[in-house]
Amino acid sequence: MFKKSVALLTSGALAFSLFLPFSSSDAKASANDNVVDINQYIQASSKTPILPTIEQESNILVLDDSSFTTYGMKSKAVVKVAQILKNGGDELIDAAKEWNVIDASVAKTLKNNSTKIGNYLDNFANAGDNAANEVRKQLPVWLGENTRISKGVAENIAIAIAWAIRGADFLFL
Repeated sequence: MFKKSVALLTSGALAFSLFLPFSSSDAKASANDNVVDINQYIQASSKTPILPTIEQESNILVLDDSSFTTYGMKSKAVVKVAQILKNGGDELIDAAKEWNVIDASVAKTLKNNSTKIGNYLDNFANAGDNAANEVRKQLPVWLGENTRISKGVAENIAIAIAWAIRGADFLFL
């Protein structure tokens, strides 16, 4: 089922990209030779300041004890993977085993700790595009500190979770 949906998605994207260059465009270069001074245009059309004032909040980055969090759009991929893991993680584990990302023993360990890992992934909901890399780096450390999982198995679980986040991110584009 998963292979068929990936094949269908890939073939649909290829078909779309095949016909994209043949679409008509209404954009045309202007035949008018009148040149407008850009500074006069900006002064005439802009009545509000372009640069942000001090009173405006910047919602890009907040520094807090040498760590940062981004505000804005949540990563749908991380939220979806966390939700799947909280519900047992069977779909994720089956897909990872099918694609040879993890073996049976790592899959069993992941299944036994899926709820804990799902709850931990909620911390990465605002990580944005860098979520898979952050999970790949921080999840093995967290698993080593909060569970009795060995370092090698924790690394393999982190690889599988990062793989799932990247895959879900591709699907939610």
